[in-house]
Amino acid sequence: MMSTFETTRGFRMRRISVSVLVAGTLALSACAPDAPPVPPAPAAPAPPAAPVPPPAPETVTARYDCPGAAVVEIIRDGRFARLRMTDGRIVNLGVIRGSEPPVWSEVGLHFVTSDEGAELSQDNGRTVRCTVSGLETDTPETVD
Repeated sequence: MMSTFETTRGFRMRRISVSVLVAGTLALSACAPDAPPVPPAPAAPAPPAAPVPPPAPETVTARYDCPGAAVVEIIRDGRFARLRMTDGRIVNLGVIRGSEPPVWSEVGLHFVTSDEGAELSQDNGRTVRCTVSGLETDTPETVD
C-alpha cells in the first residue's frame, strides 16, 4: 500500500511537471516570430483622366510690323501684345491698365500705339517704328 507521503509526493511531481510544461509552452510561443503584416488592400484604380482639349485659338484684333525686330499682334481683347521676335522668341506683353495711349510692357520691352502709328522700344534705348499690318480678312483672325 502506498503511504501518504508517496501519494502527496506523486501529486506534487505531476503538478510541477504540468506547471513546467505550461510555462515552457508559453515561453516558446512568445519566441515564435510574428506573422507578417497583412498588406493593405489595393486601392481602386483612379478613373482615367478626361482628355484635355486643345487651347482655343487666339483672336488677333490688330497686327503691327516692326522691321528688324518683331511682328506685334494684339490679342485677348487688347489685354496682351504678342511679339513674334525675328530670332524666333515669342514674348507676351501685358497692357498697363488705364494707359493713354495704350501701352503694353514686360521684361524691358514696351509697345505703344497712337494715332501716328506704333513704337516698340527696349529699356536700353533702342526704338523701332512699327506700321499697321493688315489682317487677311475684315474680321478678327484666329491664330493657333
